[in-house]
Amino acid sequence: MTASKRIQAYLNNFFWLILTYLLSPYFYFRIFLERTLRCVSGQKKNTPLKILVIQTAKIGDLVCATPVFREIKNKFPLCHLTVLINSKTVDILRNNPRIDEIILFDQYPGISGKIKLLQKLEKEKYDWAFNLLPGSFNGIIAFWSLVPNRVATCHKGAGEIIKLLSIFNNYRLEYKSHTFLINHYLNLLKFLGIERASGEKEIFIRSEEEKRALDFLAHNNLSASDLLIGISPVPGNKIKQWDLSKFALLADLLIERVKAKIIFTGSTDDVAQIERTQKMMRNNSVNSSGFFKLYELPALLKRMKLFISVDSGPLYMANSLGVPVVDIGGCYDIREQAPTGGKYKILQKNTDSSLAYSTVVSPSSECKKWFSRQLQEITPEEVFEAARALLDQ
Repeated sequence: MTASKRIQAYLNNFFWLILTYLLSPYFYFRIFLERTLRCVSGQKKNTPLKILVIQTAKIGDLVCATPVFREIKNKFPLCHLTVLINSKTVDILRNNPRIDEIILFDQYPGISGKIKLLQKLEKEKYDWAFNLLPGSFNGIIAFWSLVPNRVATCHKGAGEIIKLLSIFNNYRLEYKSHTFLINHYLNLLKFLGIERASGEKEIFIRSEEEKRALDFLAHNNLSASDLLIGISPVPGNKIKQWDLSKFALLADLLIERVKAKIIFTGSTDDVAQIERTQKMMRNNSVNSSGFFKLYELPALLKRMKLFISVDSGPLYMANSLGVPVVDIGGCYDIREQAPTGGKYKILQKNTDSSLAYSTVVSPSSECKKWFSRQLQEITPEEVFEAARALLDQ
């Protein structure tokens, strides 16, 4: 983010801070009045709950939030569950039967757009709202929308504006560093009376996507009997970029030593970088980037014997489908967010450092530089050995 964008973001956050504090008596009175009227009229006695979950982070974070949606629906099957997310991640939930409504956060840009969003949410009269990760504007969405029960994550490492705005949530749970993030998400549900919950992630696939994946494999002369290994070389967060030449060397090792068939995955934006990677290889590989939309990708991932990536959204998608994964992790904090189950390997350097990359708070510039150095120290040979160990299982 450039200096001008950082200044603009700070000014926007400061605007919401001042306005929220000035208008807070009005909002508190409206919330009290709404709650009183509901009690007097008995309006909500036999009406299913309306619940809003706010998760505007990236693909991997949203995949890790899917247990929240399942557990809410298991406890309250008739509730109306709305999720507020960004358009780049919406395909993750396209096939999810737990979700009743999806609202796209970035379709309401600027201050005027945010006001329209808040007005829309207010009309829905939600009973509960859960803000899964700390944020400035995210932290006051439920308050401005007059939601009576507002649950939010707070963190002592968050910025001052975020801390000052978090007090407008009447239920707060501090995220403690090095805590597994899925467990924290599920702990937020205790305020709703959900005590026991499973952290199993969910991805749903329709028959149309299955057919598209099979057609793609047949078109490229690949079959289920082949040793299909997927590689995702381009992360959503550029700080997690492992050198493309190393991905090329790794792909060649897998082809030459274990007779693998390599399929590179990525979005339309990743096509050029994957083609660069393929040109550095000695052997042939398949480039699926741009061919599959995000909601279609799981149908291809589930057919792979192994998936290799830096810590990214597709890796968590593959992991949720039970595909063995190799996570080229650099030095992010694996205690906070990591693959689950027994079929994974994580490659890291100097994992005990206090500079380990956190999922919840933005890293310092020093942390980013150090993280990048640690990531590049991982060699293609080390990743290959981790991959072979998983294949041997």
